[in-house]
Amino acid sequence: MNIWRILDIDPTEDISTIKKAYAKKLKLHHPEDDPEGYQQLREAYDLAIKMAKKGQGKPKTEVTSIADAETPVQPEEDTPILTVPRRKSFQHIDAAPDRHDPVEQLDTFIEEDTPILTVPRRLSFQHIDATPDRNDPIAQLDSFMEQVKALYNDFPSRINPENWTKLLRSDLVWNIHLRRIVSDRLFHFLHEHHHLPKSVWLILEDGFQWRELIQEPFYMDKHSKIFCQYYLKQLDHPGLRFDTLLAASHLDRDLFLSYRDAAYQALKENQLEQASHSLNAAIALFADDPELLRLQGEYCQRVGDTAGALDAYSRIISIQSDDIDSYLARAYIWYHKQHVTEAQKECEYILSQLPTHPEALSLLGKCQLKLGNEAQAKVTFEQLLAASPHDYEALILLTQIRGNMLKQVKKLPAKERKHALQQLASELGERKDLNKQIKPAIHFQVAIATVTLALIMLFQSLLYNAFVDHTKLTPISYIQLHRNGLVNVSSPEALGQIGLNQFVQTKITNLHDLKIYQYTKTDKDGNSSTTYDNYLTLNETGAIRTITPSGWVNIGYLGDTPILVITKQSSIEIEKTGILEFEMGQVMNIPPKVLMDTKKMLQHLELTPLFDFAKLNQNQMIDVRYMTIPNPPLEIYFYGLILLVLCRFFFGSLYKLYIITRVY
Repeated sequence: MNIWRILDIDPTEDISTIKKAYAKKLKLHHPEDDPEGYQQLREAYDLAIKMAKKGQGKPKTEVTSIADAETPVQPEEDTPILTVPRRKSFQHIDAAPDRHDPVEQLDTFIEEDTPILTVPRRLSFQHIDATPDRNDPIAQLDSFMEQVKALYNDFPSRINPENWTKLLRSDLVWNIHLRRIVSDRLFHFLHEHHHLPKSVWLILEDGFQWRELIQEPFYMDKHSKIFCQYYLKQLDHPGLRFDTLLAASHLDRDLFLSYRDAAYQALKENQLEQASHSLNAAIALFADDPELLRLQGEYCQRVGDTAGALDAYSRIISIQSDDIDSYLARAYIWYHKQHVTEAQKECEYILSQLPTHPEALSLLGKCQLKLGNEAQAKVTFEQLLAASPHDYEALILLTQIRGNMLKQVKKLPAKERKHALQQLASELGERKDLNKQIKPAIHFQVAIATVTLALIMLFQSLLYNAFVDHTKLTPISYIQLHRNGLVNVSSPEALGQIGLNQFVQTKITNLHDLKIYQYTKTDKDGNSSTTYDNYLTLNETGAIRTITPSGWVNIGYLGDTPILVITKQSSIEIEKTGILEFEMGQVMNIPPKVLMDTKKMLQHLELTPLFDFAKLNQNQMIDVRYMTIPNPPLEIYFYGLILLVLCRFFFGSLYKLYIITRVY
């Protein structure tokens, strides 16, 4: 069988390519799940490595098979035998031994007496740059970790990604039986030695796939959760440069990096007090690190220290005169402080080095507009659009400039206007070309406005529902309650003077249940509504067993006048005393259905001697709510903040559309 076909690569002498192919195929032929496939893959890998070392990776013959190649490289009698444990022994690795001790895991693996399948192998530990006994995996692991420590302790070597790539080419790393233990020991080492550039972290992730492993609960137990989170940040967030410290040979670099990294993390989380402490500690050790100065500039801007920010960026420029980002940062500071001339000079310098720098072009055009140089700004924005056709802000500003120029021309006398319009058209260029750019901008802003409006409606609904579910009041009713307060009602005359939806306190006597239920009814179209029905009707139709009442209609006396009230719970306990005293109820109109059912149920329940229907207050009833007024739920503040941001974004999009289309 062709070894290159097994590895799924072309014949090569590049050992790195062979190992990457082996690692890729290993995912498909794990020894635990596919021992035969793994055996074949390992034989192909061993032979490919051997041929590559001897310069035979590209043989003259087309096909290189394992069978053909085994003849000259048959293992001698004393060649070690590599054993592939059956499924049971692989499971045993993580069972009995202490998971915090990789050496104990390895001992357990070696001493396992589970029946095994023996497969002849050549030695797999061929690239360890040390002299331990190659039959002793523990010695090889220790040797590998010594190499890791030596690499980390030499700072220039540590920050060179190629050195880590070379280290991970070790056969020990690619050995299927020892790989997990190597991975665990290296991860544990990095827990305490983690000052590495992002490029190195990415190489380590590519080699060991720790991101996926971290998701396993036992791994978070073995290794600090804080470090696991730190590791993910190194992969996902922009990193800081390390080469700026190469010249600081007498610096305690790890201590400095600890402070610098703490300041970086604190700024990302906007913990300004912690950032200040860490920045000061790092500056005391080494004040000329451009990355640290950049963090200091960011900190000063956040606390409003403009002078401190300018000083930090100026010091970076004095160390690295070609640091364009620092020039741009100074330009933004000058611009926001209304020092437009200084900001313009910074942008002009940037553009002298990088003529198509988009941010510098955009800021320069804005500076020219503020200084009243619309013709210059027009040229600048045209240059920006030539480099970045989808810069919609530039399109808007360019359209605005065009509109202002046209306005000025139209103010001229009729004799001069025609010539001026012709000259302006020549200066502005063909309107058709501008329109081709404006159309996508209009479509984009319309799309943004539409999506934003949809989000506004969504969060408005979430806010409304959260409010009603928590307070049992609509926002308008809640505002009315706090504005008008609770009215204490003691007589029918006082109730008659109160408007609808007003909240009242009162005492109802001689209370009786009318067996009229309030509940939610859903029609065939799925629309819900609040309805009322009496016990007799519901019992006849059989619906009494299916409804879940949300309220019970009762009748009682307010003073000497019968009145209807809706309670949110059954009146059995209340009827024992016949008294209902509540702190909060809302006045509402009586639904016609409730009024008809009341007359019917008074007769059915033989309550007419107690309650004269003719004397009943037939206009208003009271919906008894609850005993206390709750505060609004916390989530409405979150929804409200999002709504404010979305509304600002929405109206901003509308304004941009207005500017774009004003002279379109």
